[in-house]
Amino acid sequence: MRISYSSLDVFENCPKRFEYQIIEKIKVPKTKEQVFGTTLHSTLKYLYDQSPVFPSLDDVFNYFNIEWKDASQKVSWHDEKEKNVYFIDGQRILREFYQKNIPDHQSTIIALESRFEAPIEDAGKETSHILTGIIDRVDKVKEGVFEIIDYKTNKKMPGASVVDNNFQLSIYTLGFFKRWPDLAQLENINLSLYFLKHGEKMSTKRTHEEIEAVKARVLKNIAEIEKNYFPPIPSALCNYCSYKNICPMWSHLYQQQTPADEEIKKMVDEYFVLKSANDQTDDKLAEIKQQINVYLEKKGLDRVFGDEGFIVKTSQIKEEYDWEKIRPILEKRGVWAEVLGLDKKKFESLLKKLPSDTLQEIESAKTKTRTVKILKAMKKSLEKIKRDIKE
Repeated sequence: MRISYSSLDVFENCPKRFEYQIIEKIKVPKTKEQVFGTTLHSTLKYLYDQSPVFPSLDDVFNYFNIEWKDASQKVSWHDEKEKNVYFIDGQRILREFYQKNIPDHQSTIIALESRFEAPIEDAGKETSHILTGIIDRVDKVKEGVFEIIDYKTNKKMPGASVVDNNFQLSIYTLGFFKRWPDLAQLENINLSLYFLKHGEKMSTKRTHEEIEAVKARVLKNIAEIEKNYFPPIPSALCNYCSYKNICPMWSHLYQQQTPADEEIKKMVDEYFVLKSANDQTDDKLAEIKQQINVYLEKKGLDRVFGDEGFIVKTSQIKEEYDWEKIRPILEKRGVWAEVLGLDKKKFESLLKKLPSDTLQEIESAKTKTRTVKILKAMKKSLEKIKRDIKE
């Protein structure tokens, strides 16, 4: 399989979006955040392309203004004021970035928006996959020391632990060594996320064990993708997703309402009224849930909304380890004693230290049992849900 970091990231966040975006390639309009970020990335590439004789700040602004004029036309804005707010913020970001980084820039830029292809071997299946991506910037800090930099336009700064465990930076490390295998040792590779809105750069490193763990994570994702099962995973990211109108978790809000839809909406609301009452309503609740379930099956939906909340149909998959298979795997590596008594926390801690080939053996020792589909209720007003979507 040939797959990019961005595709893996989409899959981990929501397999259903992966199906729509990566497999079916359903085109959707770009968001204002995407257009804003792309324009800043393009402008910073222009800035560093001129190294070591950097353009003036006015030249940078002129480039940004031209790029923004074209890019901003591809987005639906609430009004001209909102569009201007993004434009002014972009100029602020570029001004602060320029003043902080350009006057005393000392490192050597060896690559900008560098494309890479990194092979990942799956020894258990005797197959190979190709990881692809684009690294925003690679600097040579000094002899034998390099820095991989990726620009971010996040509104909030993450904690240090998020950067230390950043999946993207780990994959970019693999890409670096594929393209330049003899330039540096792993311990001399600095990995940085530059948060443009805040003017702050956060850096980290990777160990050989962490790189092996990332390879195992990639292979696990690919194995899941190859099963061709893409369930939706609702989260806060849904507020920024352009596929809600066709997603089974959200499409009920977007479909044309019929009398049957209005009736089921009333049932959802009645369900929450009965639920709140906390009296002898079990039979009535079960009857309503049964009718809602029939409706979901008939309509091909996974979630329905009422004014007071929504009811979602889920499939629970319970994963268990076959300890009879796992014991010889761990004994072969001399670490079985670390999980004597089958302590789950000790075992999960041990997994972080094991090489990819061992992790793959352990993964094969998992047994999955799919349970019957169940209905879960979540109390959240429809007004609040719609307000979240708009934001």
